[in-house]
Amino acid sequence: MKRMTTSLMVFFFVLSFNGFVLAKDEPVGDLTTPEVVGDLLWVRPLGLMHVGLGAMFYVISLPVTKPLKKANEAKEFLITYPYDYFSKRPLREM
Repeated sequence: MKRMTTSLMVFFFVLSFNGFVLAKDEPVGDLTTPEVVGDLLWVRPLGLMHVGLGAMFYVISLPVTKPLKKANEAKEFLITYPYDYFSKRPLREM
């Protein structure tokens, strides 16, 4: 039983690296409709939620970051970077 388990683990480990061989490069051409819809309906709202959660964690972390004079770093990491990613990036660029 131990030998069979080890063999299966090795088998699945070897199979896990074959995805790169079969990967197909996507052309960097025009935007397709599913990509734009997916970006607008899924990625952008998730980015907005990320900004909201970051703001919440920023407020929670203020009692620790304020005395250490790291509040600006925390603000950039938790609010500014996610907001810039959410609002300023072009479509389909992830």
